[in-house]
Amino acid sequence: MILHTLVLALSAHGGEVTVDMLDVGQGDAILIRTEGHAALIDAGPRDANTEEQLRALGIEALDLVIATHPHADHIGRMPQVLLDFDVGVYLDNGMTHTTKNYEKLMAAVDSSEVDHRTALRGMAFPFGDEATLTVLFLGEALLSRTRSDLNSNSVVVRLDHGDSSFLFTGDAEQPTEDALLALDVGQVDILKVAHHGSGHSSSRAFLAELKPSAALISCGEGNRYHHPYDEALDRLRKNGALVYRTDLSGNIRAVSDGVGIEILEGTIEELDSVKIVPWPEDSAVAIVEPVPDDPDGTDTPPASAGDKRSKRKDFIARIREARPHADRATIRAEWRTYKKDWRLSMKAERKSAE
Repeated sequence: MILHTLVLALSAHGGEVTVDMLDVGQGDAILIRTEGHAALIDAGPRDANTEEQLRALGIEALDLVIATHPHADHIGRMPQVLLDFDVGVYLDNGMTHTTKNYEKLMAAVDSSEVDHRTALRGMAFPFGDEATLTVLFLGEALLSRTRSDLNSNSVVVRLDHGDSSFLFTGDAEQPTEDALLALDVGQVDILKVAHHGSGHSSSRAFLAELKPSAALISCGEGNRYHHPYDEALDRLRKNGALVYRTDLSGNIRAVSDGVGIEILEGTIEELDSVKIVPWPEDSAVAIVEPVPDDPDGTDTPPASAGDKRSKRKDFIARIREARPHADRATIRAEWRTYKKDWRLSMKAERKSAE
């Protein structure tokens, strides 16, 4: 099989790579940044504030934009992104669609005069000397007669930065995962969970091959598809992955220094202001360590591995009801403490069950 290689220099040096899973509701939008350069994978649904979030993150131009497939929850805001930002390369899976969303997107591609290319396995987009974004799928031929050909032919890309690795899967389903397994995709540290945690993705065999330390899910709160599915969450957790969800956490950020990865959750303002400390030594993943005003934890609801983690807004509502005069900084610190304790409890329970 001939590999198609495209080299696009996105940065002149190494350093940190930051991956932001934007909170766009029921859809996908993921920003990858090095100093002064950026790539966007999908743009969220039509009602998302994707451009506003990009500007809040300091984005003025995008070296690379990828549309994994032409469903509305992934390309709804893509026309505005292409028209509002200076985009170097636009990459998609080459499949057409019959929707108005797709027509608007193609009109924006034409009017913006962006360099439009079709993804093929082996295309490589280096982020300096230390990081590379590589297309793993599509191959030479599209998958056909699947449950959803548009989903199954999502563009799948892998980001490698030193010893750290990420896999971005669009709405890939099991036929895509089987094709990737045949290519020996290998292990990754962070998995962008396919299809918002649908039961049609994240198969046991695929997760056993990847062995991700953390799994990131983009989904809307109370969405009509009931994403993520319980069976998908169960497979992820049984495989040892810590699960992060935008419907519970808002924006999710992973920062790689090429050795380890740190994960943060919250609004863009919170992500840009929190202090980071290392995760326990047996894991490459790290989270926020707050300094709560309540050192003995008496005001923070106890974490229990057997309980479903509270949603952020429900947790904050309970704190405000109990202590109406609590300031925002204190409430946010207690929320972060609660999340950390809950995850540690989950981790301890998994270890005790081994």
